[in-house]
Parts: sequence; structure tokens; C-alpha cells
Amino acid sequence: MIQLNLQLFSGEKTEKPTAKKRGDARKKGQVARSQEFGQAAVLLAGLFTIKVLSGYYMDQFTHMFQFDLTGGLYYKLTDESITPLFLKFLIQLAKLILPVAGVIMVVGAFTSYLQVGSLFTLTPLMPDFKKINPIDGFKRIFSMRTFVELLKSIVKMLVIGFLVYSELKSGWMRVSQLGEMDVIDILSVISSLAFGIFWKVGLAIFAIALADLIYQRFDFVKNLKMSKQEVKEEYKQMEGSPEVKGKIKERQRAMAMRRMMSDVPKADVIITNPTHFAVALKYDPDNMESPQVIAKGVDETAQRIKKIGRESNVICVENRPLAQALYRTVEIGDAVPGDLFQAVAEVLAYVYRLKGKV
Repeated sequence: MIQLNLQLFSGEKTEKPTAKKRGDARKKGQVARSQEFGQAAVLLAGLFTIKVLSGYYMDQFTHMFQFDLTGGLYYKLTDESITPLFLKFLIQLAKLILPVAGVIMVVGAFTSYLQVGSLFTLTPLMPDFKKINPIDGFKRIFSMRTFVELLKSIVKMLVIGFLVYSELKSGWMRVSQLGEMDVIDILSVISSLAFGIFWKVGLAIFAIALADLIYQRFDFVKNLKMSKQEVKEEYKQMEGSPEVKGKIKERQRAMAMRRMMSDVPKADVIITNPTHFAVALKYDPDNMESPQVIAKGVDETAQRIKKIGRESNVICVENRPLAQALYRTVEIGDAVPGDLFQAVAEVLAYVYRLKGKV
């Protein structure tokens, strides 16, 4: 009978990456990101901008050609005239480029933020000698990622080729009649045909980019998977970290404080210093042998205890020696010791008389 040694599988990466593993990878610039997604979004945004501003661009091109074909032909180039002419050309060029360039920059930054979020790191720019290792390079050449990238490139070429062919085939009749048209009609046909090709290609690339984005996230998580032993080691390291211990203690103190404050309305009396100490006592003769401390505090905590007590109609009794003694010698949840029982009993008797219980 074959016996399996389960320790052989201890290094198998079957566990999802922890938040710390993801955070460390992010600090190194390792994030799930699809370049095709940003490129497709930028292409579609640029085409949409040109389509919306087609009238504006037509006016700008008309104005530019009018100057070149009329006044520009007779413009005398001198040392004094070349500078304003060059500035005029730059302004005209800026009017053509800036609308599309501005939209492309905004969309590019937005798509990058959608994929990565706010991230700035110089780690990817640092030299990594592992990348020039021939063995690792050979592994990368025949890796699944390389195969997916090759398959993606083939699909993109086939899709783009098919779309261009189908669009040219459907518009071939108009193209064959270009010799019979004037300049305006020729420009209209060519721009319409080109826009149709680019628009369909952009949508196809965007669909491929969405699929690629899903794969990149899947592959990213897969590469960050951890073995059970790695998860245990990471937990031990985090548990021993002073920062983590401090946060755990801080949360524990906050939870204990909330529990303590929630018990204050159940108290029979609050014994005060009156300003620095406050100790809340509860006594149930049927279930307790002696009164019990359910809350205590100094300074700000004492003021909170008294405030909650007043809001809950709990009587506050000033007794400085008793308040200090109870605070220093009795922990929350413990019963009043015998040497303080007589003094506490007198306070409770006073409170019961005020409430009419005696």
C-alpha cells in the first residue's frame, strides 16, 4: 500500500494571497493592469471627440487651407515676418491638437486610476539582475503569460484585418466613384470610411481589452497565491510585530471601555473623589455575596462614568477615601473586599434610603 507524505504538499500554493502579500506586491509596483484596456479607451475617446467636434475641425482646416492657398502664396518671408507667421502656425496647430490631446490625457489617466488606483513607486525602475538570468528568461519565453500574449496578438490581427476588409468591401462602390467627385465630397467619403473602420476596430479592441483585464487580474492573484506554510509564517511575523501588537491592545482597550460604559446604567451607586476618581458599584442581594465593581476610571474616564450615571439616574456619592481605595485595590468585575465592605454598605444603605428601598 502506497503511503503519501503530506509534507511534500506543504509548499503547494493553494491559498489566496493575504492582504499583507497584496500590499507588499503593490508597493513593488506589481498590480493587475491591462495595457490594451487603456489603449482601447483612449482610441474610442479620441474618435468620439473628433466625431463630436467634426464641424469645428472642418472650420479649422478650411481656414488653414484658405490662408495657404490665397494669402500664404504671396506672403513675403522676411526676418520680421517669419516670427508672427510661425506663431500663427503654432496656434493653428494647437487648436487642432489640444482638444483631442486633452481628452486622451484625461481618459488615459482615468482608466489607469480605475485599474491601479493611486500608486507611486520607483521600484520597477530599479535594476533587477534576475531579469537577465538566462534560465528565468527561458522560463518566461515558454510561460503561460507569453502564450496568452501571443494568442491575444493573433486575435487582434485577425479581428482588425476582418473589420478593415469588410468595411472596405462595403464602401468599395463609393471609393470607385471618387474620380467623379469634387474635393469636398472626396474628403467626406474618405473621412466617413476611415471613421467607420477606426470606430469598429476600437470597439473590437475594447472588447478584447475587457477580456484581457479579467485575465490579468486572475493571473495576478494566481501568481500571488501562497502555501499554507507561508500563511502561517506571515501570521507569526505579523503577530510578533510591535505595531500589530499595539493596534490589538488599542482595540482591546477600546472594546473593554465600551463594555464598561454600557454597564454604568446598571449600577446602584457611583462613588466619586469627586473630580479625579469614579467607581460604579452594583449589588444584587439574591445573586451576590458582596457588592461588585462594574466600572471605574480616573480624570476623563471618571467624568464620562459620572455623566452616563447622571443620564441614567444613578446616584453619585462623594467619598474621597473610599473612591481612591476601591479604584486602587479592586478590579472591574471583582467583589468588594472585606476591609472595605462596611464603608460600602453604609453608602448603599444611604442610597437605598434615598430611593425608598429601605
